[in-house]
Amino acid sequence: MPKTPSSAARRSILIVEDSTDFSNLLKFIVEDDGFTGVQFPLNSDDIVGWARDHEVAAILMDLALGRKGGMEFIERLKADPETAPIPIVIISGRDLPMKDVMQFQSQGIRYLRKGRVEMDEIREAIKSAAGSAAGKKK
Repeated sequence: MPKTPSSAARRSILIVEDSTDFSNLLKFIVEDDGFTGVQFPLNSDDIVGWARDHEVAAILMDLALGRKGGMEFIERLKADPETAPIPIVIISGRDLPMKDVMQFQSQGIRYLRKGRVEMDEIREAIKSAAGSAAGKKK
């Protein structure tokens, strides 16, 4: 049975990013908007466990993560009934073909391209994702 998160837990955003500088920037943005930024340790393979334990409202996901790929993490999250409904916002430097972007959109996953996105757009994507998660958990 899924946990019923506290209001503080619903305000957590999981950040999965291999660039320390960009991860810290995302954490700053998230926390400036009143959320708690939780940075995922990339030496861990347990993305599902982290998402469950921290009862996150949304996940910010890079796709190129060194030895691990964000796509694999997304597949794991979407395959688990407890983490599948968590909104994911991909923020990646990787250019994706339009068919991949459309496939993500059909799964409710938003894709933002690093270097081509403004900070206001990132903020809005986070708020929108976290807001949709709160609505689903009521």
